[in-house]
Amino acid sequence: MDDKWSQTGDMVPRKTGPGRQIRRSGAGGISYNSTVRLEWVSREKDAQDRPLRTRKPLGITLFLPAACFIAAGRPYFSLSMLAAKQEQGSPWARDVYGRDVLVLRERFPCFDSADYRNEKRYFRWYLLCQGGKFTCVFHTDRTPAVTVTEDVRDLEDDLWRRVRELACFGPEDRGA
Repeated sequence: MDDKWSQTGDMVPRKTGPGRQIRRSGAGGISYNSTVRLEWVSREKDAQDRPLRTRKPLGITLFLPAACFIAAGRPYFSLSMLAAKQEQGSPWARDVYGRDVLVLRERFPCFDSADYRNEKRYFRWYLLCQGGKFTCVFHTDRTPAVTVTEDVRDLEDDLWRRVRELACFGPEDRGA
């Protein structure tokens, strides 16, 4: 299941340093202080091993209803359309358009045994990569809204770490 996005083009993302705080919408929305700033670089390198081209993402964020939103140029009428086909236990899914989607989730914070027993909500991220751009759809369970970020510029450290661990852009991508 590695390198799902390895054939998405001649540009790949790389971390350039710390990013800005990300704010998410909806009841139970969260902010992350720990993010990375991304840029896209060409796979092709010069004689000094520097990318031939670089591109800085725009990072355009919209707060939209979960029942009708556009992500990576396609309309969705429910979150289930983003993960239309997913194998049990795999972070990878296919959307209704046949595109690979990295689906990551994090349980709501739990502070005691009652929380662990009763709390069933998750924060969910759906990452698509197309045409040298990341699109991130964020949703908090039991809320009617999503946050859609097109051409992601700042990404949560944990999400970036998972993208790297999964070698989403090929085996050479594995690492920090």
